[in-house]
Amino acid sequence: MALETRQLRYFIAVAEERHFGRAAERLMMAQPPLSQQIRLLERALGTELLTRTTRKVELNPAGELLYERGRRIIEDLQSLELDVKRVGDGLEGALRLGFTGAATYGIMPRVVREASRAFPGLALSVTGEMLTPGLVAELLEHRIDIAVLRPPVSSELIQHTVVARERIVAALPSNSRMLELAAIRMDDFHNQVLVGYPENSTVNQTLAACWLQHGIRPLYRHRVSETSTLLSLVAAGVGAALVPESATSLNLGGTVFRDVVDAPMAELAVAWRVDEDSRAVRRFAPFLEEVIRDLQGESQ
Repeated sequence: MALETRQLRYFIAVAEERHFGRAAERLMMAQPPLSQQIRLLERALGTELLTRTTRKVELNPAGELLYERGRRIIEDLQSLELDVKRVGDGLEGALRLGFTGAATYGIMPRVVREASRAFPGLALSVTGEMLTPGLVAELLEHRIDIAVLRPPVSSELIQHTVVARERIVAALPSNSRMLELAAIRMDDFHNQVLVGYPENSTVNQTLAACWLQHGIRPLYRHRVSETSTLLSLVAAGVGAALVPESATSLNLGGTVFRDVVDAPMAELAVAWRVDEDSRAVRRFAPFLEEVIRDLQGESQ
């Protein structure tokens, strides 16, 4: 006969109470069935576990061994039950996040900090400084689970929720003459040397539509994918840049951020696969959306 966890729990209660009546009350059962289960347990193991008197019971050596190791077994089973439930509920395991450009600096640190409190059992793997096309490809190829990117999203296999709209601001070298202007407008960048994001980036496409609409022709000298590299070029005096406001979290020195009166807005969205069945993703995505919305509310 195999050792039953139910009988083991009964025995542990008797061993800790040293009294069948108190153990029965603790287990919310009658005393005779409890005594019978302990007898069955002893019979199954082929040895007595308790020394019984009229007033109390004592553990014999075999009972001491069963109590010590049995208690650890029950504790492990309880821990296992909790861990399995947490994994099933999406509160345990691994989750891979990808962040676009400037969101790597303005948003990612807050997300990781808040997630460590809300999802302590979730191991986050984070990739930053990516363009939206790359993030979409990473999602489709199952290399990441959730992305913070900038719409539009080119694939129907990816669903997304727009959670923020942020201003595009000017990043100017500290010796730029544009700093003398009382207010900076988009047409002030006509024939100005700029450094920018690659042509396929969402921010660049947003700016390109604005340039075209107003007949503005900036002079792009360098295009780079990483916001940190872009701002390094600005700080070096290579040219000005137009970046999402979240990029202001990364100030390398030698750079001054200024509002642009009529600059377009850049949207930010949380995206995941349409066919995603992971509970971790389904639980984390709304949390991520809330963190970003809270951040935007604080900046307004």
